[in-house]
Amino acid sequence: MLYGQVSRWVAWGHRVTVIAGDYPGAERVSHLDERLTVHRMGTRLTVFPRAAWATLRGLGRDADVVLEVCNGIAFFTSLWRWLRKPRVLLVFHVHQEHYVTELGLRGRVAAFLLEQVPLQIFYPGVPVITISQSSREDLVALGVDRQRIHVVYCGLDSGSLAPGPKAPEPALIYLGRLKQYKRIELLFDVLEAVPEAHLDLAGDGDHRGALEAEVERRRLGARVTFHGHVDEEEKARLLARAWVALTASSAEGWCLTVFEAGACGTPTAAMRVGGLGEAIVDGQTGLLADQPAELVAAVRDLVDRPEQRAALGQAALERARGYTWDSTAQGTLTVMDGAMAAERSGLRATLARSDSGKAAGLAAATLGNNAIQLVFTVVFTRLLGQTDYGTLAALISAFLILLVAGQSVQLAAAREAALDRLGHPEVLRATLRAWTRQLLVALVAVTAASVLLREPLAALIGVQDVPWAAAAIPPTGVLWMLLSLQRGALQGLRAYRPVGVSIVSEAAGRLVCGLIFVGLGLGVTGALLGTPVAFVLVALWLERELVRIVGPVQRVAEPLRTLRSLVGDGWVPIIGLFLLASLQNVDVILAKHQLGGDAAGSYAAAAVAAKAVVWVAIGVGLHLLPEATRRAAAGLDPRPVLLRALGILAVVAAPALLIFAVAPELLLRLAFGPGFTDAADALLLLGAAMTLLAVAYLSVQYMVALGETRFLWVLGVVAIAEPFLLTAGHEGIVDFATIVFGVQCVAASSILALGLTARRRRRRAAAAS
Repeated sequence: MLYGQVSRWVAWGHRVTVIAGDYPGAERVSHLDERLTVHRMGTRLTVFPRAAWATLRGLGRDADVVLEVCNGIAFFTSLWRWLRKPRVLLVFHVHQEHYVTELGLRGRVAAFLLEQVPLQIFYPGVPVITISQSSREDLVALGVDRQRIHVVYCGLDSGSLAPGPKAPEPALIYLGRLKQYKRIELLFDVLEAVPEAHLDLAGDGDHRGALEAEVERRRLGARVTFHGHVDEEEKARLLARAWVALTASSAEGWCLTVFEAGACGTPTAAMRVGGLGEAIVDGQTGLLADQPAELVAAVRDLVDRPEQRAALGQAALERARGYTWDSTAQGTLTVMDGAMAAERSGLRATLARSDSGKAAGLAAATLGNNAIQLVFTVVFTRLLGQTDYGTLAALISAFLILLVAGQSVQLAAAREAALDRLGHPEVLRATLRAWTRQLLVALVAVTAASVLLREPLAALIGVQDVPWAAAAIPPTGVLWMLLSLQRGALQGLRAYRPVGVSIVSEAAGRLVCGLIFVGLGLGVTGALLGTPVAFVLVALWLERELVRIVGPVQRVAEPLRTLRSLVGDGWVPIIGLFLLASLQNVDVILAKHQLGGDAAGSYAAAAVAAKAVVWVAIGVGLHLLPEATRRAAAGLDPRPVLLRALGILAVVAAPALLIFAVAPELLLRLAFGPGFTDAADALLLLGAAMTLLAVAYLSVQYMVALGETRFLWVLGVVAIAEPFLLTAGHEGIVDFATIVFGVQCVAASSILALGLTARRRRRRAAAAS
């Protein structure tokens, strides 16, 4: 495909520089024309870093546009910041299934890392060219924006390709590479069903040895010829004499050989996969089969019916003449001209406009929040000491469990707003104002009750020495619900920037206000009181942002959605997030009871460090839920949103776990002080456990977006089992961490499996109904 286009571009006066892999006997630099230079470097795998290094040293600096061919492995040209040129990505077809067919489980991992993650994350806004509508749909399913995918069909350089005399006896031909995913063994089934026929295999590949052994096993040696690589004249002769061309590939983007056979007046019989459904007009220019047995029967029938064979061959010839490399080259050139004409912005701005960039931005906000929380921990461990910090950690952990009500309402608000069930923005704004009034009334009532019940609350949490701090937790939960409703409404409106800013501001406000109160001599109680004050300040700012985005509250004729109905409809996220919060925080509370004193403080500090990944997941989830909701409601596959979120999580988790493994004691000493290193041996276990919890969290968000509830029983069983396991006599810190890790393994693997199969289950249910 590239040669057919490049030759036209050069003929039209363009200058082309090609970087390709090397092979034995090839020139390192070939000047094939005064306007065409080919640089060969590296093997099939090392060509990618070698190409990056070559451009860093200056190769291609004078180019106007970069056309990257992603043939299963990306070059990552969008990260070549030294090559400041607009990019266009050429993807013949998606290789996900090819990887699995060739390499099994390793192939699935390679497909995710080398093709899926790059296409989803690293090429935001880059125009993508592909060769069929089928390939376009595969790219959309992988998470690439449909609006930037351009279909440019392959052309045909007829040259010596022309009809010629047919073989006197039935002659079948396969033209292409000998690869496992091409499923050439199915063609042997066809051959066995047509005993008078001969099969020519024109092409070579690493599956040839296995095919030769299969031919010998079936005793077809006299009826199969392996031609290997053939030149253009031999290819034309074989195609012209053939009665039927065959292909049984498991995936094809377009299959140019169909048109090469058609140019010789030979129809093609193929499996109906990928672009073959577009390359062949079934019943007019060839035949398509849905099952291997159908392919066998179709070829048997075609061999026996010369009139139909001739009619299909003539129609294939006429259709092949309509596809030229001139039109293909012009189509690709048009896309490249558009990329050059468009104002090229920096990668940061492009990422900010993309879904991946928005998700990563929210992840960065929560990571910033977590970094400030880490500073919070470091500062207050130094100010309060191990024992008092253990008390503060128990208070905060109890508060985090109560935060579930607000978080679940935020999910419900975001989902309902994304589905336009809260009305147009003016109605949503009025509804939110009514909810705010109700929450302020609730705040007064809850505050009064908490003051009266401060002693029982303190005993329940295990902090009898600071009853006023315990009394502050329920009112703070009400303020958090208000903050969560505001954020949920902004998520539904796709206003992600103020959500991200509020996340960072909230953490900074908690630190600053807590320091002020501790400086006033309020101790642990003062450190905790900084949180509700920060919530009030951030809620006031978000109110201003809502006015800026939607406008002031107006009188609306439509009925307002009640807060009670929102909470009632949101029982699934309420229960799910409550169970997740329990899994995230109950170990710290139980450590206060089981380990006690300095050991509990050390464990709490290690747990804070390990939870960095969870906070990233929370940030990514702010984007995941409304976007997955929209895709599912539009009938699109929402799984790419989940996979993109998991990819961002992996990018953050990998270096964190490496640090936990290599230098846990140093990290805890630098972050919290020398008195908090007792949990060093448990840090990697806790980090792995929290990474698994983050996977579970994102999977739960995804299933909430789809309206799924099956994850609840898994979370319920695990959340009930964890406290019993932690209190079963295991007194060491490492014992605690080991149990937490095991619990999270069970939860994450089960919930992720449910999430990945949710869409298929819903489709089967819809089909059955």
